[in-house]
Amino acid sequence: PLVLHRARRSLPMVFGLTPSLYVKAGSFIFGAYGVQMLLVPSNMMTDHFEAPATKYTDFWIRGQSVSIATVVYCMTKLPEDVAAKALLGLSAGIAVLYPFNAKFGYLSSLEVKYPMHYVPEALMLGLTVAGVLALK
Repeated sequence: PLVLHRARRSLPMVFGLTPSLYVKAGSFIFGAYGVQMLLVPSNMMTDHFEAPATKYTDFWIRGQSVSIATVVYCMTKLPEDVAAKALLGLSAGIAVLYPFNAKFGYLSSLEVKYPMHYVPEALMLGLTVAGVLALK
């Protein structure tokens, strides 16, 4: 009964963005990354960095696809408000540790390849801002 009540509850909406829509969009974006990691792990290196892919980078990138798939699955099974909060944390954390760390070098010094590296920067910034708006 409590779950049904929560499902019927009117959720906040900013610019038409509901927590449910945010989770669907984020699941699609992260799902696409997960598929890339599984099928073409070398591209994750060569598209974004001025460095060659190796059997070692392919190994860990391909393995990370399982984590991504699990996160996407769980987000689709959680209550939408909980999933939206989790997705916001995931998006913000990944934004800080991956594309913006690569761009600004506050934890790592990397040779980033543009214009392709603008894609994860825009996606993670967009998902983070969308999460804040969806949860208002």
